[in-house]
Amino acid sequence: MGKIRSALEIALEKTKDITFDKEEFEKKEEEEKIRRQIGSYMSADTADDEKLEELSSMDRESVRKYSKAYILTSLSLPSMEVADDRYERLIKLASISFSKEAVEFISKITAFLKQYPVHKKDLVEKLEGQLEGMLREKEDEIREKTGRSIHLSIEDDKESLEIIKKNLETLDKQYNSTLENAKKELEGLL
Repeated sequence: MGKIRSALEIALEKTKDITFDKEEFEKKEEEEKIRRQIGSYMSADTADDEKLEELSSMDRESVRKYSKAYILTSLSLPSMEVADDRYERLIKLASISFSKEAVEFISKITAFLKQYPVHKKDLVEKLEGQLEGMLREKEDEIREKTGRSIHLSIEDDKESLEIIKKNLETLDKQYNSTLENAKKELEGLL
């Protein structure tokens, strides 16, 4: 007859090959601390250079690995103007692990990203100025056909909105293409 085994015996049998690698555990713990430290430094209300100093005393390769990932992820088109402080923190983060050339390249990329909201705003203003004439012509045509005066605004005119949308999409594509090429080049420097 079969022997009835206790739950403990079954559990011990199933876990007999499990080992604990203290060094691997400590390494993963250190990496998690590095990730948290980078996130904390970048998301704090004010820059805390002490956190950077702590990072520079941690495992160099892990700091490089997670700094690289954070920097590459953070370099994206801003939806609005980004505070200079955020970009300055990225540059400081890079300076503790990467070459002067890489840090300078990140500075150039952040300067490029700062231009995006300004160019976007300028483009919309320029297009709105150009579209005003077209809207006045439409108003005149409607007045001639119906005998009634109306006022058209860009927000109410589908054609105007479509023109602005297409131009903004083109601007986004140009900036994204340039940014992706710059990030590929940066990846080689990091």
